[in-house]
Amino acid sequence: MPWQDPKNLVRAALLEDLRRVCYNIADMMRTVRAIIALAVFASCIGLYGCGKADKDGKKVIATVSNRSITIADFRSRIDRLPAYYQKIIKNNLKRYLDETIMEMLLYEEALRKRLDKDKEVKEIISEARKKILISKLVSSEVDDKAKVSEKEIRKYYDEHKDEFKKPEMWRASHILVADEAQAKSIADELSKGGDFAELAKKYSIDATALRGGDIGFFRTAQLVPEFEKACLKLNVGQTGDILHTQFGYHIIKLTDKREAAAESYEEAKRAIESELSRKKRAVLFDEMVNKLKSRYSVNINKDTFEFFETGEKAKEKIIK
Repeated sequence: MPWQDPKNLVRAALLEDLRRVCYNIADMMRTVRAIIALAVFASCIGLYGCGKADKDGKKVIATVSNRSITIADFRSRIDRLPAYYQKIIKNNLKRYLDETIMEMLLYEEALRKRLDKDKEVKEIISEARKKILISKLVSSEVDDKAKVSEKEIRKYYDEHKDEFKKPEMWRASHILVADEAQAKSIADELSKGGDFAELAKKYSIDATALRGGDIGFFRTAQLVPEFEKACLKLNVGQTGDILHTQFGYHIIKLTDKREAAAESYEEAKRAIESELSRKKRAVLFDEMVNKLKSRYSVNINKDTFEFFETGEKAKEKIIK
């Protein structure tokens, strides 16, 4: 489907980057075991002290130095993870506890070495904080408002049915060999009841030999013209005459055919929803940025930018 609009690729990349930071922050903090990442983790969500204060939640599961992990802390940490990981972790709670303790140990050591005062660490934490805040803003002002209703999806489908037409398609298998004499010998075996797939695996020099010669489904203009023409002359189950092309000698068998048909609403629904949501996000994002430009002054020094751009292009030429 013709969804892609090149002029929106930069914006799409930015939005995707921001959403990835927003939605995957918990997973990133769980898997990245470098000290700097742990420092970012602690600065973003606090150090295991924001659990729910229910009756059992205050019970301490473990301590590291003078810091405690309560039931509420541990439960809260698990609840922040994506559903997929939660299922895995709930079957491996001890291992996850060990990883949590490991993070705390590493964090304690990082603090002891005063790495939280390191200039590079401070810059990374500052950048991470900025990204997280931007992600939260985009999530609340763009993503949460870009929901698409069933009515909108149905309306788009009904008004653009031409976009959801499935073309006529064929499926074929072939045996490719280098010389005509061998092709005739194989054709003779086939005429005596030989199994096409087995002969393809045995003799064909094409990569499809591993699949018994199957090239899969194709539509018009996807294959070499003479190969396609030979296929379309056949009935399903029929094997054609030997065909010579630039690749060698082919024996072709048409194995299946699909008539042209319209993609059903249920089949198209997910793609339509995704596209309409993308378009809504783009509009909402542009509107938000335009409002911000009027709220905060923006000034680009054209001469300085051109100086920088010229220098970068010169560097690229030297590298090439």
